[in-house]
Amino acid sequence: MSGTDLEATLQPLERATMLPKAAFLEAAVLDWELENVFAAGWIVAAHASAVAAPGAYVARELGGRSFVVVGGEDGTPRAFHNVCRHRGARLVEDAEGKVRRRIQCPYHAWSYDLDGNLRAAPHMEGVENFDTDCYGLVPIRTAMLGGLVLVDLSGEADPPADHLGELLPHLDHYSVGALARAGIVEYDVRANWKGIAENYNECLHCPGVHPELNALSDYMSGEGLYGAGAWCGGSMVLNDGAETMGKEGGHLDRPPIASLGEGDLRNILYFALFPNALISLHPDYAMLHTLWPREPGRTEVICEFFFEPATMARPDFDPSDAIAFWDQTNRQDWHVCELAQLGVASPGYSPGRYSAEEEDVHAFDAMVAARYAEGLREVVA
Repeated sequence: MSGTDLEATLQPLERATMLPKAAFLEAAVLDWELENVFAAGWIVAAHASAVAAPGAYVARELGGRSFVVVGGEDGTPRAFHNVCRHRGARLVEDAEGKVRRRIQCPYHAWSYDLDGNLRAAPHMEGVENFDTDCYGLVPIRTAMLGGLVLVDLSGEADPPADHLGELLPHLDHYSVGALARAGIVEYDVRANWKGIAENYNECLHCPGVHPELNALSDYMSGEGLYGAGAWCGGSMVLNDGAETMGKEGGHLDRPPIASLGEGDLRNILYFALFPNALISLHPDYAMLHTLWPREPGRTEVICEFFFEPATMARPDFDPSDAIAFWDQTNRQDWHVCELAQLGVASPGYSPGRYSAEEEDVHAFDAMVAARYAEGLREVVA
């Protein structure tokens, strides 16, 4: 990958060329991304509801790093490296779960409280100069904004509010932090994480790939949204007769999110928060995809659905229309993303040009290319 390649992507949209092939194919590029993008700044680990209760946890893995975010006794989530301080065993194996008041290592039963302090270390009596205060879990910088739990594995990223920037008012307007999860679907997609994000950021493919979605919102509807922060996104407008995105014509059998006004009820908002979160805001629910790269051509995707707790408490609450609609749409997306991944690997492919309607795709790629360019400058220096 050369500076010339990256400069071609960083040009204005009408002159820009897409990311070089190596960005999607080379293991060395993914290794660099995991160290210098994912582990060097803020990433979204989960929605706040996943760790709202004391002892509730999520565990995530990136390039051999495993970390756990756990709800504290004081209601504040904290993140730690998922590593026992004795012999290094993984402390938790499940992607999510709940402990009571201690995280106990499955190997030798060292245990830690929800603040990461070592509370029990069997058979260490009589060991010289062993101070339990020095063997707590290794913390990771954590923040909670707009209903999202963010972690900074480097500990050196800019303030999290700068990362979200002007995306945060949109999340707060939709009360994302007050929503609760009603469904989750996980996918193993044979495509690069950037290809998945690019696909999310445009709907030119919707008439052919997503006829059901296009029946609810015309692919050319809506407008781009802009502002400070590491994100890109825009809106889609619901067609007449559609009230949300779901099966059975998008008819709304649930009340809209209480904080929304009449003018919000015709719009769907979508945002890509760099590098790994795709956030979709509907009149009655929010959807969050998080992307977890595993190989240059493989990404694990976690898709979650969030509704207001009062709506979920209704005896007739049924989120299956939204979940089934997006499961179908996701699988349609994964198919074309996988086709693109196969095509990029062909010797017959060279990076293409952006259409005038791929502004968000270009914006996302430009964030990637800017990171690559910064890395090249550091190598030269």
